Amino acid sequence: MWHYREWLPPRRFVTVLLLLSYSFEAAQAGQLWPKPQSQTLSSHVLHLDPKQFTFCSKGYTSSILEAAYNRYSDLMFDTPDYEQSDSNTLSKKHKQRNIERLDVYVYSFDQSLNLDTDESYTLTVEAPVSVLQCHTVYGALRGLETLSQLIDRVPVDSTAHPDLEPTSETPNHIINANETPLQALKQMIQNCWGTFLQLLGISHNDHSQSSVSQVMITHEGDAAEARDYPVSDHDNFFDIVNDIPDHTGDSDSALQRHKKHSKQHKSRRNKKHHKKHKKNRVQYIVNATAISDAPRFKHRGLLLDTSRHCLPVQNIKDHLDAMAWVKMNVFHWHIVDDQSFPFESAHMPGLSADGAFSARHVYDKQDVADIIAYAKDRGIRVIPEFDTPGHVASWGKGYPELLTQCYNDQGKPNGELGPLDPTRNSTYNALWLLFREAAQVFPDSYIHLGGDEVPFDCWQSNPDVQDWMKANSLGSLAQLEGYFESRVLDLATLAGRSYIVWQDVLDNNVTLRSDTVVHVWKWWPVAAAAVTNHTVNISQPHEESTRLSFASLGQAASDQSSSRSSQQSSQQISQKSSQRSPGPMGCQLREGCPGDIGSYSAGEEPGWFAEMEKVTAQGFRTLLSSPWYINLGGYAGDDWAQYYAVEPLSFKGSRRQHDLVMGGEACMWGEFVDATNSMSATWPRAAAVAERLWSDQHVRDRHDAEERLHEHRCRMLARGLPAQPLGPGFCPQDIDF
Repeated sequence: MWHYREWLPPRRFVTVLLLLSYSFEAAQAGQLWPKPQSQTLSSHVLHLDPKQFTFCSKGYTSSILEAAYNRYSDLMFDTPDYEQSDSNTLSKKHKQRNIERLDVYVYSFDQSLNLDTDESYTLTVEAPVSVLQCHTVYGALRGLETLSQLIDRVPVDSTAHPDLEPTSETPNHIINANETPLQALKQMIQNCWGTFLQLLGISHNDHSQSSVSQVMITHEGDAAEARDYPVSDHDNFFDIVNDIPDHTGDSDSALQRHKKHSKQHKSRRNKKHHKKHKKNRVQYIVNATAISDAPRFKHRGLLLDTSRHCLPVQNIKDHLDAMAWVKMNVFHWHIVDDQSFPFESAHMPGLSADGAFSARHVYDKQDVADIIAYAKDRGIRVIPEFDTPGHVASWGKGYPELLTQCYNDQGKPNGELGPLDPTRNSTYNALWLLFREAAQVFPDSYIHLGGDEVPFDCWQSNPDVQDWMKANSLGSLAQLEGYFESRVLDLATLAGRSYIVWQDVLDNNVTLRSDTVVHVWKWWPVAAAAVTNHTVNISQPHEESTRLSFASLGQAASDQSSSRSSQQSSQQISQKSSQRSPGPMGCQLREGCPGDIGSYSAGEEPGWFAEMEKVTAQGFRTLLSSPWYINLGGYAGDDWAQYYAVEPLSFKGSRRQHDLVMGGEACMWGEFVDATNSMSATWPRAAAVAERLWSDQHVRDRHDAEERLHEHRCRMLARGLPAQPLGPGFCPQDIDF
């Protein structure tokens, strides 16, 4: 007795054979993004009738899950391509192979959403009942998204593939013990070749009845293991009562939000470039599939900057939808910065009253609550960032006394304001009011405290600051920053929050607490020895580096309008010594250019390699964003592939160090994006980062990824959200020809 796994040819060869079978016999089912940890795919084709298919909660239920049923019912069946099919037009053979329902087993009622939330799930797609099993409702959300992507849509009246409907008279070729490996392989090739000739209308005597070879394949790195999945009578496998009551306090809130936003979503999909083809009807098919899946990293985020351009609430929600479709789970809300302060504070109203672009460019308490609830319904955490002590020019418009007065070489005030004044207790009183309010508004256990690009020159120029430092035995500006950060961390702890800081704080030799999360963002060339020896102390603002890259595209003129306000000139003083190299756009120097693992020579590794090694060697948990500044991408090119090629654990370090990497974030800084282009500038490029943080480390085939990402981009268009093309080609939803 031998097993087919012992003789299967290389995976790529098997995949080619399967693609031939799917393309000509059963129409290849939807491809997944991100790729799951393990997938067993059969050639058996199953059908779904929108009028009959139902979701059924077999375990704990909740308003989040019920709203997801409604949402995914729309995503699965309410497509812009075709009208829903009439079940009466389907043959009896189809009805016998229909998936009637999806049984959803959620084993825990815990709906808390945090870093340790379990998002794993197993999905078995078969007729008449498919099964989704998960520990939490958020695992159910990930499984529902996977199911929605597996479904393929085929016009009912299409005659291009008459063999679409497999019958009992067309048996599958099953590998058995009586066949030698060569005989079975020969039979597989003959089946696929005969099918190909039939499609071309060429007679082939040996294949008057073409068949589809049933071959099970797995995607689990290079070492796939056979897994047993329940295949029938699922109700007998679980001792869970169907009618467990919903104990949520706001049982209708998620459903109400779904109904409210469903109308808005559908209205967007009815635009000209998303018209439905009313002349055709469609049938929904899916290959029998078994999937076991879980994220590789716990923190998979997207940073959006609403200070440089204030994004409308609906635009942020569109990003949240796009994030859910690629299984991202953290929205890093860079809500305020130098340019504006759109967060409306009840305790410090002057921050937004004077610091926002206008009275309309403000997120009030209801806006923030709406975004947080919308995100939670999709399994996404919202982490706000209040960057201090730098990037606070907008704070000074309402509360100038909080900022440091800068002086000129003659020892006189020059009329400019620098970072927060760390020597005054009133500064910390104001921060306490803000952090306490933020903790009440944002439920996540983390808050991002920034800490990057502090313009030390303003502190250095201020005589009052210098006198205070002497009085308190602080001999350096780094020690002054350390004093400030220590007090800020105390305030965050008092507000009940854990904290994240940009890497600058650690680079400046500030003593941090062991529970601090360090966010690595710098990418420019830095000698590994300098980083390892803690001698790095340079400033490269997000905005300045962005200008550098866009200047290479001939857009330098446009950045003049976005220069920093009163704080900019003082920051530029400390930047002159940094000798910045061109950013990832040009990649003239290999350090800092996103690339594949192993693509760098000795001594040419990106600067973030050494930074990650240094941070984790000191025992700090870390997040990576350095190679994923997607706002630096060009109009044309395959920068998504550079983001995809990054391996977060490619830096030198022990297993313990690698375990300290929580995940990472794609960053879309807002200098050149607003509501008109933020979606297309971000997507589907951010999806490359999403798969890198979700899928197995060995999922790295660019050609496979490009095909799947193109399909996902078309899927986004079909669902009503704009996404930039990867290159020449088309989607069925592009234009109604």
